[in-house]
Formats: sequence, structure tokens, C-alpha cells
Amino acid sequence: MTRRNVIAIGIVGAYALTLIPGSPGTQAAELGKTLAEITERAKKEPPVRVAVTWRKKLRKALTKAYNKKYGLKIKATRVRGLASRERILNEAIAGVVSYDMVNVSGELREQYVKAKVITAVPWDKLFPELNKALIGPNNYFLATSFSKYGIVYNTKLVKGGDIPKTWADCLDPKWKGKLAVMTRPRAYTALWAAWGKDKSLSFHKALKANGPVWSGGNTATATQIAAGEQSIGCGLGLHAVVNVKRRDPTAPLAFALPKVLPIQIGEGLALMKGGKSPNAAVLLAGFLASKEGESYYHLQGRSSPFVPGSVADKMVKKRGATLAWGGWAWTGKREAEASQDIVKAWGFPKKARRR
Repeated sequence: MTRRNVIAIGIVGAYALTLIPGSPGTQAAELGKTLAEITERAKKEPPVRVAVTWRKKLRKALTKAYNKKYGLKIKATRVRGLASRERILNEAIAGVVSYDMVNVSGELREQYVKAKVITAVPWDKLFPELNKALIGPNNYFLATSFSKYGIVYNTKLVKGGDIPKTWADCLDPKWKGKLAVMTRPRAYTALWAAWGKDKSLSFHKALKANGPVWSGGNTATATQIAAGEQSIGCGLGLHAVVNVKRRDPTAPLAFALPKVLPIQIGEGLALMKGGKSPNAAVLLAGFLASKEGESYYHLQGRSSPFVPGSVADKMVKKRGATLAWGGWAWTGKREAEASQDIVKAWGFPKKARRR
């Protein structure tokens, strides 16, 4: 090979490297220091690319509201399950950054931080009006929505005094064989943080003894209850009822909110390193966590109880309920350990399938 060919190959290779998102040759956009600077820079960036859980109705509402407020556009991709976020993580490690902002699953947040593919943002300084509970450790994440778990029941099969009101009602022998329980215990790991180990294990051993029908997936389980396959489902999310009602508004399904209400982060957003529109992404996240932006999340049953006057806040106050949540420090290893103890108490020797 001639010296001229070697030089030519080197030039082509160097140029190609600059085309790889997140590679050393990429000129990543810089984040402004103040909200005013971020707002101005966002106007010069491409439409912000986000990986989120929004369904069509919510996506349209938020896209319209964000555009009205800032004159900016959103390119939203709906992601579900851990596999989608694992793929985004692996691609980012390899230097391929497809999104500016990603909703990172609780089980993967530590991995995203350790891989150094996300950027810390001074959320409290940029948006001082936000509840500090929404901000993750070291400013890596911002919670914009929450899942709320309770008892779902078929309104044709369960009426009046039989409607469950407490977690203890799930242990009533009258529900034996008529009770659905998901094998991914998201509701119960949140309750574990409030109840402690002894009360939790006692409850779950009694729950197993009541002969539940084990199931997978919130919406799939709620659909079975609406069809009359089971009468009630303990530990299901409000968003599952919303999903079923979205498909069939006449579905005989209702959500009973218990006095102790377990919640989990619905969306924990992180700013990806190497994105093309970091300023627009930060503006969007701050908007979503605000009272104005949060007001749309009830469309998916994931309103935030930490925003005063929100749908969730009103629900909790009306019921006189207390929130059960271990906070940001609970997610990850500690929650995974609690999950393993729960499924073991249910009699499953292996780790419950992640969904």
C-alpha cells in the first residue's frame, strides 16, 4: 500500500468517526448555565428526541403544550420494558446516542450512572419551584410521573360492602381462586419500604395461602378481571385500568385506593451525553415536572402526588391516604432484594420474570 493510500484511508476514517453520535469527533451541543441561556440555546437545536412511555393521546397533548409554551418540537419514541432501555444503554456505551432524554427504568438507573452515559443537571437551581422529592441523587434523574397501585375489581362481580378497601381485604378467604396477583411485585416492594420486612413477609405468606391466580403484566391482568376471569386484582396499577378503559370505556372495571398507597416512579428522565438537543431536553423535563406539564399525565393514570392540586394529590387527600415509597435510595439493589424475598414467600424459587 502506498503512502498516499494510507493517508487517504486515514482521512476517510477520521471523517467517518466524526459522524458517529457520541464519538470523540462529535461536537455535542453544550448545556446553558441559566434557564434563560438554556431557553435561547434550545431555539437553535433540532427537535428534542425522547424515549418515553407516552401513548398517543398523551403524546399529542404534551407535544402541543410544549410547542405552545416554547415554540419547540418533540420527537417521541414509546418504549416499554427493560429490554428497550438496556438497548439504549448499550448503544450509548458504544457511542451511538439516539435520544436526548430517556425514561430510565429503576432497575437500570445505577447502570446508566456507572456507564457515564448521562449528565447531571442542576434541576433545583433551574426549576426551584419543583418538589425536591422529584430530583434523583446527584441530579441525574427527574421524576415526572408516578404509578399508583391498589386493588382493581370487576364492578359487575364485586359490589357494595364487598368492594375491597384495604390490603387486608386481599387476604379474605372469599376471594380464594378469584384473586389475581402479578408476579412482578412493584406494588409490594413499595409497601415493603413502609411496612418493613416482618409485616411484609407475614402478609405475603398469607396472600399465597389465599390461592391467588398468578399473572403477568398490569394491563393484561386488568383485562382478565374485566372479562370476569377473576373478581379482583391486588397490587395493580391505576394506569392498567386507564389502559383498559381507553380500549373499552364500558369495561366493568374500577380502582380501589387503599389507605396506604404504594407508588413508584412512572418516568425518571435522564439527559443523555452526546445528544443534539440537550437544552431543549432540559426545558422539556422541567415542563413535564411542573404543575402545567404534569396536569396531562392523568391521561395515562400516572399523575404525580408531589404536585399540589394534581389529580393524584386530590385523590390522596380525598381518601386520607398515606404514600408508601422508599424514595430514590430504595430503587435498585435494595428494592431488588425485597422483590426476591417477596417472590420467595410466594413459593417461587427463581427470580420473577421482569416485565
